[in-house]
Amino acid sequence: MFSRHTAWSTEPSRLGRALADTDRRTLLDLTISNPTVVGFTHPPALWRELCDERSATYDPASLGVRSAREAVADYYAARGRRPDPAHIGLCASSSEAYSHLLALLCDPGDAVLVPQPGYPLLRVIAELAHVELVPYPLLYDGTWSIDQVGLREILAATPRARALVVVAPNNPTGNYLHPHELPLLDTLLAPRDIALLCDEVFHDYPLREGPRQSPALTPPACLAFTISGLSKVAALPQLKLAWWLASGPDPLVREAITRLEIVADTYLSAATPVQLALPRLLAAAPAMQAQISARTRRNLARLQLACRDSAVTVLDLDAGWTALLRMPAVHDLDDAAWALLLLTRAGILTQPAQLYDLHAPPHLAVSLLTPEATLDLACDRLRATVAEVLACGPCCP
Repeated sequence: MFSRHTAWSTEPSRLGRALADTDRRTLLDLTISNPTVVGFTHPPALWRELCDERSATYDPASLGVRSAREAVADYYAARGRRPDPAHIGLCASSSEAYSHLLALLCDPGDAVLVPQPGYPLLRVIAELAHVELVPYPLLYDGTWSIDQVGLREILAATPRARALVVVAPNNPTGNYLHPHELPLLDTLLAPRDIALLCDEVFHDYPLREGPRQSPALTPPACLAFTISGLSKVAALPQLKLAWWLASGPDPLVREAITRLEIVADTYLSAATPVQLALPRLLAAAPAMQAQISARTRRNLARLQLACRDSAVTVLDLDAGWTALLRMPAVHDLDDAAWALLLLTRAGILTQPAQLYDLHAPPHLAVSLLTPEATLDLACDRLRATVAEVLACGPCCP
C-alpha cells in the first residue's frame, strides 16, 4: 500500500532505548540545536510587529512579496554585494528550498553530490525527490577541506550528476569554503552543466576570523543557488521562512527562475505575515547573532580547555553551532558505544557522528548552544568517565 521510498526504519537504537529510560531531570543534554529553548530571546516588541493589517489581504506572489525579497537582497548587501531581488525566491524552510531546486534540476534517477561527513536530512530529501545521493569526501588534516582528488574521481564516475551541494559552514564539521575551493568547483561544474547548491544557514556564526567564500558574493560561471533562512540567520525556526538566491550566467538564471516560479506557485507555502515582517526580522538578526556567537565561542573555549591533556580531542572548526569530539579508539568502542556509555554512566547525551557519515575513529557531536552551566558540569563528567574507561575498561563500575 505504501511507497518503497518511505519505508524508513523507525526502530529505536540502543541509545534511543536507553534515553527513554533516563530521568530527564538529571540529564545533561548536549544535543539541543533549537535556539528558542536554551535562553536566547528577541525583544518582546519584535513579536508585536508580526501583526500587520496588510496580512488581512491575500495577494499571492509565487516567489515571495517584493518587500521581503528586497529585505533578503539588503541582507546580502550588508555582506558585500546586493543581488537583484528578482533572483530571490522565498519558501517555508531550507528543506523546501532543496526540494524545489531538486525538482528544477533533476529527473528521477539523477544524482546529487553531497559532502561526507554531512547533515543526514539531505538523504531523506533526496529519497523523496527520487534522486540518488552520492557522497564526496571531506578531508581533515588539522582543518577540513574538500578532497579534490576524490571529488574529481566521483564526478568522472557519476554521469547523471545534476547538482553538487556544499554546506558552508558545513554541519557538523564547521568549515567554510577555502578561498581556492569556490573557483575549483566552478571549474569542475560549469563544463559539465552541474549546478552548485550552497547551503549557508550557519554563515553568520563564525567562531574565529577568516575568509568566507560565497557564490552569493562572487557569482560563478556555473548556475548556483545560495540557500539560507530565518531559522539560523535570526534564530527564528518557528516563523518558517527561508530563501534561495540564483546566481551565475544570465541565460541560465532567467530560465531557472521561470521554471521555479511554476514550482513555487504550486505550493505558495511562505506565509504573508512573516514575509511582511521580514525587513524588521532581518534588522533584528545581528543582535541575536551576537548573543549566540558569544555563547558558542565561550563554549568552544570551555570544551578545548576541558579536553586539553586528555584523550579527547576537539576537532578544528571555523563556525556553526556544533563541535566534534574525537574519542579514544580503545576497547573496540565506536562512537555509538561511547555515546551509550556516557549516557548510562555519566548522564550525558551526545550524538554519535555516524549520524553524519563520519566513521572511525569514533567521534561525538555536541551542541555549542548548550547552556554554559550544563556544559561545565558535562565537561567534568566527560573527563572523569573517559579516564575511568582508559584505566579499567568500559565495564568498570
